[in-house]
Amino acid sequence: MIRGREIWREAWRDYKTGAGAVLLVAVVFLVTVGLAATSVSSFGSWVSREGIHFREAGASTYVLRADGQVDPSRCDSLSGVGTIQAAGAMRVVSDTFFAAMPSRAVSTLEATPGLWNVLAASAPGARSNNTAGMWITDTLAETLGVAPGEILDLKDGRKVALAGVFSCPDDGRNRDLGYAVVAPVPARGDFGQCLIEVWPSEPTDASLVLEGLKPGLGSSTGMEIPAPMQLNSSLGKTFTAGNAWSGVVRVGILGAALTGFTVGFAWIFARRLVLSSNLHSGVDRLSLQLIVLAEASFVVLFAVVIWAPIGWFAGFFGGAPDGWVSFFAGLRVLLSGTAGLIVGVVVGFGMVRESRLFRYFKNR
Repeated sequence: MIRGREIWREAWRDYKTGAGAVLLVAVVFLVTVGLAATSVSSFGSWVSREGIHFREAGASTYVLRADGQVDPSRCDSLSGVGTIQAAGAMRVVSDTFFAAMPSRAVSTLEATPGLWNVLAASAPGARSNNTAGMWITDTLAETLGVAPGEILDLKDGRKVALAGVFSCPDDGRNRDLGYAVVAPVPARGDFGQCLIEVWPSEPTDASLVLEGLKPGLGSSTGMEIPAPMQLNSSLGKTFTAGNAWSGVVRVGILGAALTGFTVGFAWIFARRLVLSSNLHSGVDRLSLQLIVLAEASFVVLFAVVIWAPIGWFAGFFGGAPDGWVSFFAGLRVLLSGTAGLIVGVVVGFGMVRESRLFRYFKNR
């Protein structure tokens, strides 16, 4: 048997001289399997960006309306249950009049502290200075010419701090907060709405918002329990792109494995005459197989080195926040193709026989 160092030296010689077509196979493997891996990473990046859009449009936010029947502490405590990322309650109170526009009433709501996280998730560009004070919409902030941290004068002479600014764009969502003031208050008393932000989008977890109602509602009072509604239903009830993600990864892995196997098997099949001739000239079968596997490792190394920056770019394209998830999904596809390549090489080599040398020569 040939020693280990000589095996690698022989494989390197085949690569440099082109005798094993290693570079050609590496390019074919990179173009085929690498394309599949890049496609998966790119799809993951797109799903990530669409997910941001789905959340910022308020499609993952659910609202339960039940005047005076929402328990604020129970509603706030839903945050972290299942896939609920944030939860908060609110109620309508008397209008607010600012000194800068004393004749214009501004809708005002009181909310539990947890509501800010709901607003931040469903409202792009939400800004807060993490201090006590009211929250207002960006349109109202623009009208008043103020920013978080400033002090606002009210018509009655009072002064309040501006703690945060959030947006409520006209993108199909409910516009209760379109031009409003939100004042955070302790989670006590009767509230009219409970809002939750569910991500990943799970309609079944959305029903958990009913736990924000007062205990016994519906059973003892005979009152009909309201159904939770999406803040914005224009994008559909579920995030369909997210549902397709796992299927795309599975198809990519399977396709890459089959492609890698085909490339590896075809590579050995095309070299069957040379390999059979080497066996006939006295090279032992195990050593020859190790040389071929060493050549296959060059193919894999070439593909990984070239694909890595391409996969990284595809995964993070467009500022996708889950870029590493997309990158590693593509890498899984590439590694699946690598496994297929190795299996194809082994199976192909296993079918090469020294006794068939004449037949290979005749059919070359």
